[in-house]
Amino acid sequence: MRASSLASASSGPLPLLSMLLAVTVWGLGNILIKQVSVDGLNVAFYRLWFGAALTLAVLLAAKHRLTMRELALSAPAGAVFGANMVLFFTALKTTTVANATLIGALQPVLVLLIAGPWFGERVGRWEVGWTAASVLGVAILIAGASSHPQWSPLGDTLAVLGVILFTGYFTASKRIRESVATVAYMAGVHIGASIVVTPVALIHGLHLNALSAADWARIVIIVFTSGVGAHMLVNWAHPYVKVSVSSIIVLLTPVVSSIGAWLALGESLTPLQLLGGAITLGAIVAVTRRHRPPAPLTETPPAPEPTRAAG
Repeated sequence: MRASSLASASSGPLPLLSMLLAVTVWGLGNILIKQVSVDGLNVAFYRLWFGAALTLAVLLAAKHRLTMRELALSAPAGAVFGANMVLFFTALKTTTVANATLIGALQPVLVLLIAGPWFGERVGRWEVGWTAASVLGVAILIAGASSHPQWSPLGDTLAVLGVILFTGYFTASKRIRESVATVAYMAGVHIGASIVVTPVALIHGLHLNALSAADWARIVIIVFTSGVGAHMLVNWAHPYVKVSVSSIIVLLTPVVSSIGAWLALGESLTPLQLLGGAITLGAIVAVTRRHRPPAPLTETPPAPEPTRAAG
């Protein structure tokens, strides 16, 4: 019964549409993060604790009690997510939005090279070659941004470290979601992330007085949209969307963020940046479009076999 409903959901458009909506919201959320007047660590602290409160409230409304097993499975992924958030938010505040998000576009390649074998997928010379091309594109992108007044090599480095951690969170989420409900997983993730970020934020210093009414409004919007809402959509869709396909969809984030930064923040894109971004995105799309996960992985649990035999 569950297997047939899973197959029905995976063959429909709703999971893909959920992914598309989520990554679009992520892209727009990056603009709001850039506009908040305090540093990335402060934004991450408030966004995570508000997100934890919101997900726990949703759990309470759904009359679902978070079990120790669910918390034990999801909190470690949350710790990785929290560290990634601090790095990426700081990168957004330090370097250009275009650079931070386009470096983040390396995530699909990392999914194939690191998580691919975890999910039983083979990586060949095609993937390795295009991975090298994507790294070259990022190098050109960074060189093109070096003359931009908001460019920062530290910010770009933080973005690279952040995308590595996000890859770990993204792939772990796909695996954990096989046995943990969406809202329970999101609550556990936020609890784990908040616990990791809080001591760092307290040592660094919280800037309550520096936040204006507009800043608080942006943080609340971030929590409900690109924070909890978008991540919940992605984590719900994970069991129904192949990891290679979801990685392609994530490529929309830097496109939306770069256009949004150009429109809302006045960030310009130099021809060299456009060239580097095009090479990077083209290489990633080439890798992910060519890649196909093995059939046994996508059809586990093996319910379709008995169904065909019975039919």
